[in-house]
Amino acid sequence: MSPKNLGRMPLSLSSHKLRTCVRSLVAAALMVAFLVVVSAPSPARAIPVAERTAAFIASTSRHIALELRRSHNVPEVERQGVAERQINEVASLVAYLLDADANQLRTVWTAAPMPRKIALFSALSQVGVPYRTNADAPFIALDCSALTKFAWAQAGVPIERGSQYQYAQAERVMRDEVQVGDLVWYPGHIMFSLGVPELIVHARSGQRSVEIHRIDSTRLPWMRWVSPLR
Repeated sequence: MSPKNLGRMPLSLSSHKLRTCVRSLVAAALMVAFLVVVSAPSPARAIPVAERTAAFIASTSRHIALELRRSHNVPEVERQGVAERQINEVASLVAYLLDADANQLRTVWTAAPMPRKIALFSALSQVGVPYRTNADAPFIALDCSALTKFAWAQAGVPIERGSQYQYAQAERVMRDEVQVGDLVWYPGHIMFSLGVPELIVHARSGQRSVEIHRIDSTRLPWMRWVSPLR
């Protein structure tokens, strides 16, 4: 080996050791970060829905609500079949997005009385509408109690704005007896039940829009369910 190469060996070996050390430190840091993420409890959060999917839910639900309202002269025995295909499509999609039982959701929705069904699809027609504090402009901007007010108004059931007021004026319902359109309340917020205790649509504060949501099981004991139909 030439003297020239011999002179370079210490530097080469030192560089190699340095690179190895750095790689080890980076790998260790990444492993720590991975373990923190995996072990940290998942916070309750909304289900992210693509804009195109939200638009489909909203537009199809609006069509269903219109069809249901137009069917008031249809014999009761035939009403169950109104917009049945579209109802099943939306139920299946929502169940998929919320990791819920599609058969259960379809059964609950199709069996719901007409006023509750109209209120349900009126609420879902607002998915994607921006949240604004104190806003009461359907299809433009809403807050939480404006959404529930709008949904039930479409079914011919007037309720006033204000989450606390809506809760106080409604009839208490046990969680296991919840129906489509019941209101889900905790201090400062009110939501619209999809007919399964943990599944709701609501207008959530912050930089958010009207969205479907699965309530985290750890938060269910905080909730109160009420019916606006008394």
